Amino acid sequence: MQKKILVIFLLTIALGISFVLISQQDERIPQERETTKNAGSDSAYNLSPLPERPNRKAIHFGVSISKTGRFRVEGRNVIEGYDLWQEHVNKKGGIKIGNKSYQVKIKYYDDNSQIEKVRENITRLIVEDEVDFILGPFTSGFNLAASEITEKYGKIMIESGGASDAIFTRNQHLTFATQTSASWWFKDFFDMIANLDPAPKTYALLTPDKLFTRSVAKGVQIWAATRNIEEVYFEIIDEKTANFLPYLLEIVEKQPDIIILTSHYQDAVDFSRQISKIKELRPKAVVMTIGPSEINYVKDVGSGAEGMIGVTQWVAESSFQGPVFGTPADYVKEFVAKYDQLPTYQDAQSSTTGVIYQLALEKCSRLDTGEVLQNLRQLNIDTFYGKIKYDARGMNIGHKMALVQIQEGRMVTIWPPDAAAQTVRYPLIKPSKK
Repeated sequence: MQKKILVIFLLTIALGISFVLISQQDERIPQERETTKNAGSDSAYNLSPLPERPNRKAIHFGVSISKTGRFRVEGRNVIEGYDLWQEHVNKKGGIKIGNKSYQVKIKYYDDNSQIEKVRENITRLIVEDEVDFILGPFTSGFNLAASEITEKYGKIMIESGGASDAIFTRNQHLTFATQTSASWWFKDFFDMIANLDPAPKTYALLTPDKLFTRSVAKGVQIWAATRNIEEVYFEIIDEKTANFLPYLLEIVEKQPDIIILTSHYQDAVDFSRQISKIKELRPKAVVMTIGPSEINYVKDVGSGAEGMIGVTQWVAESSFQGPVFGTPADYVKEFVAKYDQLPTYQDAQSSTTGVIYQLALEKCSRLDTGEVLQNLRQLNIDTFYGKIKYDARGMNIGHKMALVQIQEGRMVTIWPPDAAAQTVRYPLIKPSKK
């Protein structure tokens, strides 16, 4: 009897260990980007009807955005993109549903780059301003917070500025993304870099302690492993740090082939200024998320920007084409005419968020949230930004990434091959002759 009990006890322990190992393995693999149907009815999702508006002539959108604070640069880009879409659609007569047309109206509140302010603003937009739909804020953490409020009140939100997988791995049903999810951001980079000569063997990874940057870092580790590129240094640092020197000095001892920073814009600027001062570091490539892809990056960093690689959601040289804005070249022309500067990927991304709403609305037989929701789930279309196709979680599984590099003081596209203006400059520092 005692022997039988011992056997059962050992089997229980073994089974428990197996479950732990399986769950840990699952955490390291990005969820399959497949389309499945949402189960249940819209009423089960607490989908709210649109507010009653006598003699309705407009569709009202609400946004909490960072006009001030740490994310003000990215916030400005998002506003520019939303506003360009609003101006474009209104000049064309508005959003057409059945035999009626509706103007677009967007209401903004500044969240001061503070998450509690985001929650306050989204609640105010829904409860007091009674907007019809929500356009997402910037950063993954803010979009996660916003979606908690929109899901509670049964409001649809399409967001342009939050890529973290965590936004879409909850029990959410009314939240949709425009961009590629964070864990997939670096897949194309490793596809490109692994085929270079000499192929990199090691990398160092720095990530500020933020939802988006941690999600991207997880993807970096996964995709690097698929290419047999070894991680020799990894550090999660304080989200507000502006001093990267202590970590860079530690990396000197490792001499990795690649140095990666998962970043927001100010992180990338501070990091780039400092890494260029450490002459002992000799990486073959340095790559960041939000940074080298931004219009003012070279100006803000100076000579230290040269050779830096940026991962980006969109480049103007792409060959995409679709409704509303046409081609990337068409979009750039219209953007420059309005703002007298070239668009960033965040500009294009937020304009596309408006386009997604527009396409879902214009497929409706009447102005109805249930029809809008169903149309979003079934959307599978090319736009000037790329393909839009949603899985059951609301993640855009159709979109692909691009890469840029600073060459001769200019941002140039180096990936994908069909959009590349130049090939990647690699390695950054040529090995010395002995």
